[in-house]
Amino acid sequence: MTTALEVSPAVRSRCVRHMPCAPESARVARRLVAEKFTAWGREDLIENAQLVVSELVGNAARHTGCTRLCVLLRLEGTAARIAVRDSSFALPVVLHTGERDENGRGMGLVDLLSKQWGVEEAPFGKWVWSLLA
Repeated sequence: MTTALEVSPAVRSRCVRHMPCAPESARVARRLVAEKFTAWGREDLIENAQLVVSELVGNAARHTGCTRLCVLLRLEGTAARIAVRDSSFALPVVLHTGERDENGRGMGLVDLLSKQWGVEEAPFGKWVWSLLA
């Protein structure tokens, strides 16, 4: 298995952006997904990729206390990897929410939309990644 930072031979396109660890960075990340996935001819993945990147960036901004984060977008064969790096070692959790719960659905949505997702330790933090097919 390839880690978030390793580049396998099947990688066709890659984009890395650093941004403030703030809620408004989710909007910037969604625009980046639309721009890059359109350029890569993967418009079919844009909607799900925007939801996933928005949740990963939003979780980092709300729950980690980091000041900067990094967004990685990468095509791997027919799949796309989205990864967000923050400076926290706290792991994301899929919460089991009820119909009336207003919060706590983010990682459940990532789990639902992803072929796979996971967490990898990084120097001074972690990568949370999602693979979309």
